[in-house]
Amino acid sequence: MGRSLAGPAGKPGGAGKRLSRDPQLRSELELCERFRIPHSQFLGDDGRWTELDRAKALAWAEWQRSVCPECHTRLEEWDHKHGGDPHAYVTDTLRCPGCELIEQERDHVPQDRSGYGVKIQLLPRAQYREHPDQPRTTM
Repeated sequence: MGRSLAGPAGKPGGAGKRLSRDPQLRSELELCERFRIPHSQFLGDDGRWTELDRAKALAWAEWQRSVCPECHTRLEEWDHKHGGDPHAYVTDTLRCPGCELIEQERDHVPQDRSGYGVKIQLLPRAQYREHPDQPRTTM
């Protein structure tokens, strides 16, 4: 692995080009963020934050800010001027039976104050049968 991140993508201070083209690095940095460890520790080092770790963490944070929270794409991926493609993605439809069941149950939650704070969760049927009378709270 190199000693520094690739140069900025598109503009000074931008998230590095390496993040744009390296899905493995993005996956690794996502896990590092989740476990709050430096990338070098993920790769097997002693866990002290190096200058390169800090640069990667800052690039990852900037990358995350550039991702749409809804569709999880970046504007650069669509923009021809930045090397993107207006047809970079296609839509696909899938139906999740779990989400469908949650939406159906949501129809039974009162829309007035009595329904405030009601959360709907999925439980494995066997687990539910073991404790049908136990109150279901998350606190």
